[in-house]
Amino acid sequence: MKNACIFYYNLNPDNIHQKDGVYYFKINNSRYYLYPYYRDIKEVNSLYKINIELKRKNIYVHEIILNKDNNIITIIDNIMYILLKVYIKENEFIDISSISYLTNNTLIKKQEDILIQKDWATLWEIKNDYLEYQISQFGIKYKDIANSFSYYIGLAENAISYARNTLLENKDKINLSLCHRRLNTNNTLLDLFNPLEFIIDYRVRDIAEYIKSCFFNNKNNLIDKIDNFFNIIRPNNFEVRMFYARLLYPTYYFDIFEDIIDEKSNENELNKIIVRNKEYEIFLKDVYIYLSKNYYIPEISWILNKKN
Repeated sequence: MKNACIFYYNLNPDNIHQKDGVYYFKINNSRYYLYPYYRDIKEVNSLYKINIELKRKNIYVHEIILNKDNNIITIIDNIMYILLKVYIKENEFIDISSISYLTNNTLIKKQEDILIQKDWATLWEIKNDYLEYQISQFGIKYKDIANSFSYYIGLAENAISYARNTLLENKDKINLSLCHRRLNTNNTLLDLFNPLEFIIDYRVRDIAEYIKSCFFNNKNNLIDKIDNFFNIIRPNNFEVRMFYARLLYPTYYFDIFEDIIDEKSNENELNKIIVRNKEYEIFLKDVYIYLSKNYYIPEISWILNKKN
């Protein structure tokens, strides 16, 4: 890989390290990461344009470095790579402050960008159909999945209805920002400011996924974290309702489900989620009570009827 760095980027690192397919090295106190590019090739120009704009605004996103031929992508051993120059403390864990910083400083005005993934209800319906097909094929093999799946599909259906009704009733301005497919408590600033991870979505996507991860990783003061974030970004009623819809949707369960089917994880990881479903229902009730003090959000009766 050193020869490739010299040939394609005129960079001559003394030591190159590798982890999970990502190569990284330092030259004169500048830090570089060579990432495999697995996304749709059609998205790469949008990612690069966004990267240039953020750098122009002095936002500390990792800088995409073009190769000697002024190409974004470099093919090495039949694998597509993109080189990033990193300016932040990459090993520092993300928190409410860093998430809100990126959210607040990356509002997207263009509504037709290829990176936009805001039709949650439709995307979730497609995901449900796919997962139900998987259950029909592998359900007997995975007993814990078979016994718990209907509960989480039901929760997902609640989320889909909530999101769809919110979209139909919405009269507020729709705010889009740079987001990620998933943020969790294990993510660092290296992940947060990585332009290769960016999608465009509602401003509340990242915080909702982060809060769900906080819950299942036993972090405290979650209502305070939500309150802190909302005080910074000042969401409108539409965003608050979509935030609650995303809390309802059990990505935390479905992500592990898919890893089990793909043999990347085992059912023990799923059991850590399942045993806390009642506790999470109470959390959803607490979040609703907090939100309803300042916003109009429709209630879900079976959640509000839960006894603490």
